[in-house]
Amino acid sequence: MLEFDIRDLRSINALVHIKKVDIFGFKSFGFKNTSVNFEPGLVSISGPNGSGKSNILDAIVFAMGENKARVMRQPNLRSLIHDIDGNRHGPKLTRVRVQFDNSDRKIPVDSDTVTITREMNDKGESVYHMDSKKINRNRILDIFEVANANLSPLNAVQQGTVTRISEMSSEEKRKTIEDLVGLSYFDEKKTESLKQLTEADQRLEIAMAKMGEVKKQIDELEIERNLKLRHEFIGRELDRFRAMDAAGKLRKIKSEKTLKEEKYNDDLSETERLGKSQSTLRDEISKIDKEKSAFATKVNAFNQAKSDIDKGLSTEQEKFNDADGQIKTSKKRFTLIEKRLPDITSELEKMSKNQGTVDLELEEVKRSIQEINDEKNIIDKKIESSDSKIKSVLDRQSELAGKKNVTDKKIQVLRDELNDAILTKSQSISQQKNIQSTIDNNIRRKKVIDNELTNLKQFSGKLSKVTSNKHSSSRDIELKISKLSEQREKIESDIVELDLILDKSSKAANHYNEKIKLVKDVMHEDYTISQLKDHTKKLGIVGFVYEVLSWNKQYERAILAACSDWFKAAIVPDFETLVSLAQVARNKNLPKIKIIPLNAIPKFQMKTPKTHGLLGILSDYVKCDREYLPIARFLFGNIILAQTGKDAHELSKAGYKAVSINGEFFESKANAVTIDINSKISKLTKIITQSSTVEGLLQTITLLDNHIHNKKSNLKKIEQKQRYLMKQFQLSETELGNVSNSNSTLKSQIDSTTNMSDKLSQRISEQRAQDERFSPKIIQILSSIESLKQRIRLVRENYSDIEQTSIANEISFLNTKKSSLNSEKTRIQNKLSEAEATISVVVDSKKRRKSTLLQEQTSIAGEKNELKTTITKFQTEKDASQKKLIKLREKEQELISTSGTSVSQLSKFDAQLNERNEKERKITNDVNKLAIELGGLKRDLAEIKNDVSSLKKILNAFGFDESIETFDVEPSIEMLEKEQNSLATSLNTNAPQKYVEISTGYRSMSSRKNELEGERNAVVSFIEGIEKDKRQTFLDAFDVVDKEVRELFTKMNGGNAWLELENEDDIFSSGISYFIQFQNKPKRESTSISGGEKTLAAVVFVLALQRLRPSPFYLFDEIDAHLDAPNAQSLAKIVEERSKGSQFIMVSLKDSVVEKAKLIYGVYPKNGVSHVVTYKDKRLPVISSS
Repeated sequence: MLEFDIRDLRSINALVHIKKVDIFGFKSFGFKNTSVNFEPGLVSISGPNGSGKSNILDAIVFAMGENKARVMRQPNLRSLIHDIDGNRHGPKLTRVRVQFDNSDRKIPVDSDTVTITREMNDKGESVYHMDSKKINRNRILDIFEVANANLSPLNAVQQGTVTRISEMSSEEKRKTIEDLVGLSYFDEKKTESLKQLTEADQRLEIAMAKMGEVKKQIDELEIERNLKLRHEFIGRELDRFRAMDAAGKLRKIKSEKTLKEEKYNDDLSETERLGKSQSTLRDEISKIDKEKSAFATKVNAFNQAKSDIDKGLSTEQEKFNDADGQIKTSKKRFTLIEKRLPDITSELEKMSKNQGTVDLELEEVKRSIQEINDEKNIIDKKIESSDSKIKSVLDRQSELAGKKNVTDKKIQVLRDELNDAILTKSQSISQQKNIQSTIDNNIRRKKVIDNELTNLKQFSGKLSKVTSNKHSSSRDIELKISKLSEQREKIESDIVELDLILDKSSKAANHYNEKIKLVKDVMHEDYTISQLKDHTKKLGIVGFVYEVLSWNKQYERAILAACSDWFKAAIVPDFETLVSLAQVARNKNLPKIKIIPLNAIPKFQMKTPKTHGLLGILSDYVKCDREYLPIARFLFGNIILAQTGKDAHELSKAGYKAVSINGEFFESKANAVTIDINSKISKLTKIITQSSTVEGLLQTITLLDNHIHNKKSNLKKIEQKQRYLMKQFQLSETELGNVSNSNSTLKSQIDSTTNMSDKLSQRISEQRAQDERFSPKIIQILSSIESLKQRIRLVRENYSDIEQTSIANEISFLNTKKSSLNSEKTRIQNKLSEAEATISVVVDSKKRRKSTLLQEQTSIAGEKNELKTTITKFQTEKDASQKKLIKLREKEQELISTSGTSVSQLSKFDAQLNERNEKERKITNDVNKLAIELGGLKRDLAEIKNDVSSLKKILNAFGFDESIETFDVEPSIEMLEKEQNSLATSLNTNAPQKYVEISTGYRSMSSRKNELEGERNAVVSFIEGIEKDKRQTFLDAFDVVDKEVRELFTKMNGGNAWLELENEDDIFSSGISYFIQFQNKPKRESTSISGGEKTLAAVVFVLALQRLRPSPFYLFDEIDAHLDAPNAQSLAKIVEERSKGSQFIMVSLKDSVVEKAKLIYGVYPKNGVSHVVTYKDKRLPVISSS
């Protein structure tokens, strides 16, 4: 057993480990060299917070090439230099030297020790040395990578790393394992292979595309060879039928010409006759108009005279009414005055008669006043007697007051003390109540603030949702704008295409003889469709597939490659129509035709796989009316649209039909591909198919013109929508900015409210402590008050106040008696005042009334005289106005009696003019109608002349004259023209020779295609092998980490922990779930447990991950800070066990780590500089002097 331990110790000492670290001017270590020696196994570094213990680990990673200042907890590299902004006179630099034991030669340097030195100046520029030789940083990193001692976060676990690991998502956990086992190697290999596969696919696609084109040419040549003779026969028959048709039309046109010439001559005669009648009427109208104008002058003079009379009548009538009103008002007032004057005279006489009675009443009142004065004198004497008695009693009372002063002074002193004590008690109680009230107010405020904080947080959540919705709204608007741009580009493209077609059609109309050639170039219908198209309703055909389906241009190649054979299929409503149509096709010996019955299309819906590069089901990209959706699903519903040919091929291997957006079509589980290069079936180009006459082609041009107009109208609507959406987008962005500002403001409010709540809690605690100190003080004051009250009672008991009471009672009696006498005196004085007032009122009232009556009498007498004058004046004016009114009315009647004939004469003139104007208008309308009719007849005759000339030329061209026998040949010509046009599109005189040549080349191309498919399959097999190896490598690593997690967690906690793949079928697109189950608790995800539990789970995960790529040494910076004592103890034990195979340098404040460590260092600050204490045997401290 002893021999094993010694060997084990030797093997540990042989491992690569850090032997020594020299630190100069780094962070908290001053400009004096500090050396720290290390040993294999577990080394502990402890010290108070801020002492600089973690800076030792930072110095090690700095020397090993770390260039990220934030990893070493500084804003920039320059800040790593000690006291960089201080007043040091010497050079400002930092230098760290780390010496490694390399006995096992894991570091690829042939030396037992390897020393790395890094020196950095105040500009952040670094110089590296290895064993005194200058070396670059990348070389150092490569060397440590070989020894598996690089600066990964799992080898140098910094402060905060455990927290970040505890918050890792499931995908991040998977990615961490991938990086540790180096799966990027497989990805690089796969990328190279995919590049080779792409090249192989491209070669294969090119070969298959060429074969497809060649095969198409072979099929076409075979058909063309068989149709050549048929085409020649149809040409001869058409010549004969067209000559018959021209002769029949010529006879019909000549007959029509005769009728139109007769009609033209009749219209000319009628126009001349109407012109003469119109001239006669206009002369009569002019004559009557002149007579009416002369008579109208006389009528105007009458109207002027009538107007002057009306004005005079109005003026005089107004004057008459004013005068009459003034007279009536004055008379009414005059009547009132005459009634009032006798009343005033009567009242003045009565006042003179009653003067004696009033004098007697005044004498009686004066006697009453004398009696009241006598009573008043008696009361005054009684009051004087009472005052004398009161003075005598008060003198005796003052003698007793002197004796009482001494006693009162004693009582007053005690009362002052008592009042002070009561005041102090009141103040203390008031202060206590104020404190309690303040506490209650603060508690209420805190509750309000807490509620407000809760509301703010809820509002913050809602605001976040609003922000998310605004982002979503902006994205939706952007997507709509993008879609509208696509639609706009499509319509613009269609307009360009339509303009081109319209241009071609117009040229065709101008050059009738070239029409057949144009139709051949544009249409895509075959012989079968041409035979059926004009009888679709009769045959029950709803339409053809290419007529009811459409799509965006970007998907055209994919759609045509997938189902090009079905685009010319006929659509019928039901299966019975299908059978009937098939019978018609057989009877007419038509070539193969495909028919789709609408009511017999099977319903199905395919589930789309979840894979990269998939755009959706192809039927979703085909447009049609709702009734034709089953056709779209039937043709395209089982085909997946992919982004690239590679994606389509992968889907085909998975059992799906797939087509790329560029037209590469793959059958399910097949390597064969169909590629559409430039084929195109345009619904619009078929508008001009089968137009065999000039009239038909002109109708086609009109249809195209209307279609272009509709397209342009749609384009304007889309542009309007785009402008509206842009405004909406700008508004949405503005609102989003406002919401973001509100969110920032809300966060500030939440922070401020939280801070206020914390301050209130602290204040409440302080006030409660102050309230508790008041209770003893109040009890003491109450005791003092009770004592003072008792002393006051004793002093009062020693003083007798019986005599004082008797005197007080006597004074009270005398004061009451005096008060009664004063009240009686007041009553008498009031009575006297009333009597005197009565005399004054009687005298004054009589004088005022008499004066008023005399004034009124004088006033209304004067007014009476004025009224008489006014009535006389206005009566004169009224009589004058009445006379003038009579004269004006006589003149008016005289004028009216002479005006009757004038009005009737004007009416007569108007009736004559209206009658003749109506006749003239009717004639004008008839002349205009005849002019229009003559113009039309003239044009028709010119057209007939041109048609006769054209038909004679046709007869001469075919070698016939108009005497040829005719019948209805239109149906035969139409049918033959359609057949000829259909045949002409594929007619080729060199077909037989080319057929042999191309067939030979096709066989050679087929052999080359087989070779290319073999090459491609080999690359595919290699990629599958890479993917299999990558998956297995990851699963092996996953098993290792999972096993370690299970074992470590059980050791540390006694509970269970394990890893689970979220999706075993798709490992690299999903994540890893980390489940924790503490003792007697349900299992939970590592992300949903408490803070301390998360730390434990993260530490276990870190230790488990280290098993994948074991390092010779590890640096741990307080990873156990958030662990409780038992878990920290377990961690220390595990690290101690692992330190047998690796060196662990661990910064920790836990006793459990210190107890397990082989070597212990303590760090303490002094004057802003860190110092290191070394404990060799855990008992004897030695301060390092270097």
